[in-house]
Amino acid sequence: MSHEATERWPGFSETEALEWSRVILHHSPGPLPASIKAQMSAAIRRGTPVAAPGWARTAGQARDCGFTPILYHSLFAVLHAIDPNSFRSHPHHRQVTHRNQVPGVPFEAELWQEWPRLVLKEGFSPGTAAELVLLFATST
Repeated sequence: MSHEATERWPGFSETEALEWSRVILHHSPGPLPASIKAQMSAAIRRGTPVAAPGWARTAGQARDCGFTPILYHSLFAVLHAIDPNSFRSHPHHRQVTHRNQVPGVPFEAELWQEWPRLVLKEGFSPGTAAELVLLFATST
């Protein structure tokens, strides 16, 4: 891995950094200009891991909770199908916006730490597991 990529993705192999780059580009924790996201997408297609501020930290927190890039993508895919108005704890309510940028949705490790276990070990569908986590968070 290049020195620059190693600095941006400490604790990740080049393959892991590329996989996390790909998924976090589509589910960014913070807002980014569309032009920057397009440049990052092109770099990823060339096999170069990219990172915006906080991406490696987000990936590390997610990995520590048991997420893989595929699980991370699955979580955000099912969240798009869940009406944010149904749950006060839905991350859409904490969406980070900035004028002229694509919004971001922060990953909250404390909220989602049980989700991988519910899916992988308890056998819940990703959508049901997400709704259970959101319901529990709303009730506490």
